[in-house]
Amino acid sequence: MKARIFTLRAYTTAIFTLLIGVFVSIELSDWSWFSRSGSLVVINGIILTSHQIIQHMQTLGQYQRKKFSQFRKDWAHEDKHDFIHDDHENRWKSEKYGLYMLILGTLVWGFGDLINYI
Repeated sequence: MKARIFTLRAYTTAIFTLLIGVFVSIELSDWSWFSRSGSLVVINGIILTSHQIIQHMQTLGQYQRKKFSQFRKDWAHEDKHDFIHDDHENRWKSEKYGLYMLILGTLVWGFGDLINYI
């Protein structure tokens, strides 16, 4: 749940940044500002992706510590496996969205100023 909220906030910030870049570019008739906003979206995507990697590493460490402290017979193996699988699927989706944000931000950063010539 926390990962979804963090991802939603990151995307809201990215969209807001791009909209400000478009507004400033239109007002100043200089689309290099839109290009610069793309670099901020890339930074936002890096933060999103890095946050998920760090959180994933911490979660793996917790699972490993719990594994060594358990009894020999694991009566909840199936439930834990399903929980871990669902958690992994949710994290993969969030990481995928972070990657999309990096791609979009990089494209805007590299080619955003060319909108002026269209």
